[in-house]
Amino acid sequence: MWKPYSVPRTERIIERLTPTIETIAAKYDMPAAAIQAVLRKEMPQIDVMDFAADLAVALGGLLRKDSSTGYMQIFGWVGLNAVNFAVDRGLATYESLGIRSDHRLDPYRDADVRLIWKKMEGDRKANLEIAALNLISCAEEMTGRIDFAHYTEEEWKLIFTRYNQNIRKVTPYGEEAYSYFVRFQNIQKGVLS
Repeated sequence: MWKPYSVPRTERIIERLTPTIETIAAKYDMPAAAIQAVLRKEMPQIDVMDFAADLAVALGGLLRKDSSTGYMQIFGWVGLNAVNFAVDRGLATYESLGIRSDHRLDPYRDADVRLIWKKMEGDRKANLEIAALNLISCAEEMTGRIDFAHYTEEEWKLIFTRYNQNIRKVTPYGEEAYSYFVRFQNIQKGVLS
């Protein structure tokens, strides 16, 4: 199956996006390597079926109401829950995220899910930022705290696993994403290039 993002292309895109990623990471006091790790894991897995799913949603949601979208491959309802998590914790507001709404967004309301999906599908920075908020919510859910400076290796693996699926044990996804996390941290420290 056709996959548009080879590993070398993914690496180049991550390098190009690093200033944006670092800005988002600094805003939420989290390591940029966490965002980069998810990008590195997700992008090479994007295939023609992901584009078909996005097209089905983009055509009005008659065939499909939601899909994982953008480089971070995040569903609209997941993004919406991450946004509400951030708003509830005082990490962000709808306005600071560029989301126009006169009510609290509801993950069971198709129009609200579509609003967030369209934001993430059409705005690369929003896709990265909302995915970062999802990582923060995953961190709290899996560890009971938001403390990026002190997570253990096992906790990081659980956080990355949770980004990908609703499960409470480390999966191969979490293991692989963690290996990318360590690599990106080492690059930022100047240990690797």
